[in-house]
Order: sequence, then structure tokens, then C-alpha cells
Amino acid sequence: MNSFLVGLQFMTRIHISNNTIWKDEEFGKSVVWFPVYGWILGAFMCLIYYLLKPLDVPYLTAFLIVIGELFLSGGTLADGLMDSSDGLFSGRSRERSLEIMKDSLIGSFGMLSIIIFINLYTLSLGSNDALLYPVLIAAPTLGRLNLVISICEYPYARPYGMGKAFATYRGEHAVAGAVVLALLPALYFGFTYLILAGAAVLLGLYLNRWIVRKIGGTTGDTYGFVNQITEMVLALLFLLITRGNLWHML
Repeated sequence: MNSFLVGLQFMTRIHISNNTIWKDEEFGKSVVWFPVYGWILGAFMCLIYYLLKPLDVPYLTAFLIVIGELFLSGGTLADGLMDSSDGLFSGRSRERSLEIMKDSLIGSFGMLSIIIFINLYTLSLGSNDALLYPVLIAAPTLGRLNLVISICEYPYARPYGMGKAFATYRGEHAVAGAVVLALLPALYFGFTYLILAGAAVLLGLYLNRWIVRKIGGTTGDTYGFVNQITEMVLALLFLLITRGNLWHML
């Protein structure tokens, strides 16, 4: 349970424990719980949607859902998106790309990436006439499943770093456990959720392989990059499924 609270405090703004000093082993053991943190964020997003839907302001509702998730998650993964974009799209060498990603300043690619993320995520949700509950649970949950896969199945690019603790001390069956937890919502949302899950994993595998080719491995920043891209693409995919009148296939 302590590992769950460690991860919850790191991955969200929810601080149940007053302890601020954690062992690397506790960070590593929290990896299996990442999809559960996605459930929590998804439930918060669903609450915003439930409260604002009667007002019939879809784009404002969608924007507040996206901002609400960024707020509750603490923006850590969004920061990873920006830092990774600056490094990965810089066109520089592996070593220089890693240096750029470590720089606390935000470059043009980083700023562009967060603008695209917020706008495309918002427009995909706001343009959808169907009920959004499936994707509001799926996006943060499956995004964090891809985070687990990044940590456990790909080499770490740096000799040290926060992400290294996750990779080094994660549980032996972290991926299997995270997959089970990430797929549990399918019991309620059905085949639609499974389609989103399959698409998310395929996207995550592609992104991770591309990142490894670029910089020789993953980092804490690229974890955020993979998570945020997954969420944004799932929102767009859900829109294409619903607006494409494909419900009869689901």
C-alpha cells in the first residue's frame, strides 16, 4: 500500500501521506498501479463532464476537462512532452538531444507540442456528440499503461535519473499486472474500450521504438511524451469512430 501512495503522490496532486521522502524501491514498486491513477484522473474528468454537460457548451467543457486533468496530474507528464519534443525534434545528435531534454527552458518545439496537445485534445472531445465517458476513462488509463510498457520493456537512456528508479525497481510482473488493471474498464464499456486499448498499445510500441532509435533509450521525459500523445490520439480516434457511424461494428 505504501508503494501505491508513493506513486499517487508523484503522479497526481493527491497527497494522502505527509511523507515527502521516498525510497527508490517504493517508486519502482508503484509502477504496477499506474493504470489505477489513470482511473482516478478519468473519474475526475468524468465528473467535470457530468457537471457541465447540461450547459451545452461542448468546447468549453472539453477545454476544462483537459485543463482539469493537467491540473490534477500536476503537469509532470506534460512537462515531459515539451522537453522531449525539444530534444527529439531538434535534429541533433543523441548526446545533444539528451542535453536539450534536460534543459529546464522550453524551446519552440516544446511550446508547439503543448499547444497542439491541448487544442487537438480539446477539439476532439468538443466535436463529439456521443457520450464521452468511455474515452475519458480510457485516455488517462491507457496512456499510463503505455507508461508502464515504456519503463519495463525499453532500455533507459541515461545512467541516472528519476525514471531510472522506476525502471530499476519495478516489480517482476509489473506489465502483466498493469495490463489487467488497464483492461478492467472494458467490463463496463465493452468492445469500444478494447479497440481503444489495442490502438493505444500499438501507438505506444511505435513511439517507444522511434524514441529508442533517436536517443538510444527512454527517459523520464519520454515517458510523459508517450503518455500525452497516447491520450490525444485516443480522443481523436474515439471521435473518428463515433462520427464515422461505426457504432454498429462495436
